[in-house]
Amino acid sequence: MKFYFKLLPLLLLLALFFSCSNNNSSTNNPVPVTDPVCRSISETGREYTTMFKAANNWVGDPMPFYENGVFHIFYLFDARNSSPTFHPWYKTTTTDFATFVGNREAIPTGSATDQDGALGTGSVFKKDGIYYGFYTGHNGNLDPQEKIMLATSTDLITWTKNPLFLLQASLGYDRNNFRDPIIIEDKTTGTYKMLIASRSTAGIIDTNVVPWRAVLAQYSSTNLIDWTLEKPFYEDTSTFMTECPDVFTMGNYQYLIYSNIDDRMVHYKYRLSTSGSWITPNNSKLDGVAFYAGRTVFDGVNRFIMGWCPTKNNDNDANNYDWAGSLVTHRLIQHTDGTFGVAITDGVNNKFATTKVLTPLKSVGSTVNNASYILNASGVDKSYALFDREIKPFKIKTKIIAGSATQFGFGFGACSTQNEVYSIVFDLANNQIRLEKSIKNGTSSAVISTLTQLPLTVPINKQFDVTIVSENSVCVVYINNEIAFTNRIYKMDQNPWTIFTNNGDVTFSSLTVSN
Repeated sequence: MKFYFKLLPLLLLLALFFSCSNNNSSTNNPVPVTDPVCRSISETGREYTTMFKAANNWVGDPMPFYENGVFHIFYLFDARNSSPTFHPWYKTTTTDFATFVGNREAIPTGSATDQDGALGTGSVFKKDGIYYGFYTGHNGNLDPQEKIMLATSTDLITWTKNPLFLLQASLGYDRNNFRDPIIIEDKTTGTYKMLIASRSTAGIIDTNVVPWRAVLAQYSSTNLIDWTLEKPFYEDTSTFMTECPDVFTMGNYQYLIYSNIDDRMVHYKYRLSTSGSWITPNNSKLDGVAFYAGRTVFDGVNRFIMGWCPTKNNDNDANNYDWAGSLVTHRLIQHTDGTFGVAITDGVNNKFATTKVLTPLKSVGSTVNNASYILNASGVDKSYALFDREIKPFKIKTKIIAGSATQFGFGFGACSTQNEVYSIVFDLANNQIRLEKSIKNGTSSAVISTLTQLPLTVPINKQFDVTIVSENSVCVVYINNEIAFTNRIYKMDQNPWTIFTNNGDVTFSSLTVSN
């Protein structure tokens, strides 16, 4: 949660739609599906049914709670208006992360002068038939700006605020950065721990003596009402804040997941339950910069992590990310060494069941045999196959078998001329998966910017099982049940797409598209 990202009221968007060659079209005069000219889509008032977003709001910091086969997803409701109060808790429910039911207010904000004039991230915990919703009360006009507050419920629908519960930062902690509480139960002692994202000087106020650093403050309780300060649960000198913490145990390992406020990515660490030393994996990132505020939920069999994919100012790929967006959920796969792989959820994977027959609109250096496309860039600038636009949400599935190629992948917003393309690039030479923007200059293309990237583990056989799910402008790439790479690409929405290689040969085997 980061309140100084609160947006100014959005300007009214002009309903203009344009092609790659600047030929205008509009939603009132839609581009035919067989015409590969570019199309620009406004997302104002659009719903997302798979990557959940209601028509009247955007999704901020999810706070999932599971019970009796239902995932109750509380989240910060981002209305993007000029109201002095903002971010009430809202709730939707799902059983499979592919379809969602309801979108109603759970915990309202207070008035503009109350501590909870804005609500912030927290968590829900059940004890003795009562649901405890601990949340951040934020008001930038007060001192402290942030306190931990409480509402309770008996049915997860109607919530009653407890006006007597106010937990503020203890001496030595940053009273204005004190948020995102999570409750964990210590069954060995019969106590509860509340972990709170903050900053600390370890009790020494003089910052010249002890520098401020990110910490997870730790409090203990036996009744969830009276809390006693303990030593910090975690300290980190490498970042300003470790936001939206999540702590849980799987098998022999305890895990810490947090959102790094500096690099805007979700990271994890783990340790043996009998050890006090945290292990940082070679790749601690659970997704890219377009997935934030990740929190997990366990259904007794699988653990899932959900965060939000941010929008961009004025629905424009060239602009900066906003705060909040669409809900994205992954499944975490625990390896024997304690590390995590990240995979698509079964619900989302199975939702796209109708497979289409693919016929390229255009191809260069490409041959096809039973849905397997062999691309060879020898003697050409780029080998590719260009496919028609997808009007509905869709899933691409393929096995990529790299031969001599070291740079290949998928291009979105390709259009007929491919003057401007946003590409998911598998870079085997640099062990990297990245999103880059390229511009065509004459007969060749030049990369003008790398927008985001993640480490890519290249198997010995150089094979990659790839699933891509896209709804409107959200694109999630899953690779080998190891990597999730979420991006917001406005230009991909209802425009043609490609498979390509920049060099050598590569095979896209069993390439299918499903709606």
